Amino acid sequence: MTKYLLFLILLATPTTFCNEDYYELLGVNKDADNREIRKAFKKLAVSMHPDKNKDDKDAHDKFVKIARAYETLKDPDLRKHYDLYGEDNQNKNHQSYQSWSYYRDNFGIYDDDPEIVTLTRAEFEQSVENGEDIWFINFYSAMCSHCHQLAPTWRKFAQRMQGVIRVGAVNCEDDWVLCRNQFIQSYPSLVYYPNGEKFRGDRSEDGLVEYVLSRLDVEVREVSPSTWPSYENEPRLLFFSDFSGDGPSEETRIKVAAMLDGLMMVSHVDCEKFENFCEKMGASSGTAVWPTKSDLNPVFLPGLEAQEILNQVLSQLPEPALISLQDFEELRGRLEEGASEPWLLYFHIGEMESARLDLRKFPAKLPGMRIGRVNCGQSHHLCSNLHIHRYPVYGIFKQGGSYELYHGRSSASDVAQFARQSSKAQYVTTLTPDEFGASAPLSSTPMLVDFFAPWCPPCMRLLPELRQASQILGPTVPVGTVDCTVHAGLCRQMGVNSYPTTRLYNGSRVDHFSGEHKANSIVEFLQDLMSPVVQELDSETFYETLGKKNEGEMWLVDYFAPWCGPCQQLAPQWRKLAKMLSDLTMIKIASVNCEKHSDLCSQHGIRSYPSIRLYPLGSRGLSQVALYSGYHRDAHTLRQWVMDFVPSIVEDLDERSFNKIVRGSSKPWVIDFYAPWCGHCTVFAPEFDLAARKLETTGVSSGKVDCQDHQPFCQHLGVRAYPTVRLFLPDERGDGIELSSRSADDLVQVVKSMWTSGTQNQHDEL
Repeated sequence: MTKYLLFLILLATPTTFCNEDYYELLGVNKDADNREIRKAFKKLAVSMHPDKNKDDKDAHDKFVKIARAYETLKDPDLRKHYDLYGEDNQNKNHQSYQSWSYYRDNFGIYDDDPEIVTLTRAEFEQSVENGEDIWFINFYSAMCSHCHQLAPTWRKFAQRMQGVIRVGAVNCEDDWVLCRNQFIQSYPSLVYYPNGEKFRGDRSEDGLVEYVLSRLDVEVREVSPSTWPSYENEPRLLFFSDFSGDGPSEETRIKVAAMLDGLMMVSHVDCEKFENFCEKMGASSGTAVWPTKSDLNPVFLPGLEAQEILNQVLSQLPEPALISLQDFEELRGRLEEGASEPWLLYFHIGEMESARLDLRKFPAKLPGMRIGRVNCGQSHHLCSNLHIHRYPVYGIFKQGGSYELYHGRSSASDVAQFARQSSKAQYVTTLTPDEFGASAPLSSTPMLVDFFAPWCPPCMRLLPELRQASQILGPTVPVGTVDCTVHAGLCRQMGVNSYPTTRLYNGSRVDHFSGEHKANSIVEFLQDLMSPVVQELDSETFYETLGKKNEGEMWLVDYFAPWCGPCQQLAPQWRKLAKMLSDLTMIKIASVNCEKHSDLCSQHGIRSYPSIRLYPLGSRGLSQVALYSGYHRDAHTLRQWVMDFVPSIVEDLDERSFNKIVRGSSKPWVIDFYAPWCGHCTVFAPEFDLAARKLETTGVSSGKVDCQDHQPFCQHLGVRAYPTVRLFLPDERGDGIELSSRSADDLVQVVKSMWTSGTQNQHDEL
């Protein structure tokens, strides 16, 4: 019996090890961001490192566990796999870690500094490149001695400029791609945004502050008894100063003006110069504020430091209303009925004074938007229905009844940027499992659904693009988002195994979006599906159309399987190819889903996906076929391959035929001067052929001259580079007009414009 129990214990031990929760090991929530994960790991690494626990024989194994948890959760792909499937046995082989001094001195230099924003690439794109704030960013390496020497100064600078600008830091060891894209070549590099100016001055605290203050686009207005009345109908703050120097300094005044930019007018009066005015106002130094337009009497503020004055000013502003369950139901009802003013709601538990002060900034930052707060301790049912499980969190509730929760940094600037973006995207909404079942797969109307995780950088980059796309698409294709950290069961049920996963649900049909994560790509994907440019063939239509193909048609068919990764990558390129060839009406672009129509694909020997087959001109039915075996499957490469099967209408010319046909012609000619060995000429050839076919219908002829065979003639015309494209107008005796366009559409447009203009000029002269 004892042996049997021992056997059970030995079996249970590794199972427990495998099922240990990485989030619990590090002591973080499942929606923790990279900074929170780094901070948690650093704290554990410093206290649990084997170098500091030499008496503990299990110290190595314990540390390996937390190091493995950190390595998994910091990597978006590994974290995604862990969230969906649990611990990967292959990842258990991770045994390496750094020395104790590394974790103490070099790991996450600025993670413990609340005034410094440690930026990842996704956060940089969203907050710095696409945001409206001023940033000063330190690009550093944790192994750089100069970076460590600068760190104490950078911390003091960040504290001194808190609320004035945003101070950031990027670890170029972790985010080397971001640093390379920003042309960082040495450490530390200090860069001022939005203009990307590299700082090359004095790196002392005062030098950094002076640099920033000199670049702030804010104004502290100097007032006098005659100018003051013109400001009395707006919220305003007035600094008083005299010879004593007891009031806020000039630096403080500039910083306060930056902090209150958009909230109120900031001004200054010299009480030595306007003594009577200051006596009448009741002060000779210090600060007074009139918080609203209707305030007649000032509130005098005792503070001398910028942050202190800011908090005192904000405390005088009205606090957003506390929203009860009944209030919420009423405002949602009004929004569903078409009320135009969206609501920004702040969901919290308990009192958070700093956040409540931030809330008072939003009326000025978000004009035309209502602001409120919900205490989830008092309104638990309301927050539970919205599946709010973390606090604090912001949400936008929009016209029509849709809403979105915010998943970024909680600074007022970041929240305001999200609120502006989201409120414009009226048809983007958060989906719960109940709403998903009612709105998406069971609905006869299309809906784009994005499955994401808040910690996933590509997901956070995609969400703003979805909002932009939705503004273009409007109500035709609403967009729903599913947070897979909150609704993990739904995501597993729907077979979501990567983030972000974006699908179009249209009744029983599901299409996967696999294009570039940009708004225009999303719009193009949806428009192609709504108005297909690619014919979808089944067993019946395959033989009715392609099976009866005549000699004047060419068919290009993609045989694919929906689960095939390369097929998903080809899909947007295939639609793009169909658009590029749409003017060539004899070319038909089609696809066959081999999962649905496996018998059809088997009959035609399709054994791998995707398989691209071309049924050429001059053949009937399925009698002839060409297989694409190229490595590249982008639209441009595929088009070049297709055009090799299309007889060219471009006329081959030499000097004699050129002088006979082109010179003195009554119609315009476009000539491509090329060389067979020229790679650019080979790439340009299908573009020129397409342009020639489009121009033929307008009365413009096209030709080409091989400058390798006819070198003296090309030199005589002054052709020095290949390809060279020239337009020869009727009765043209010169060397033609050189055209720089290298795409078919651009070339057609330029030629049409010049031909029309030339005809008009001739008409005017006549």
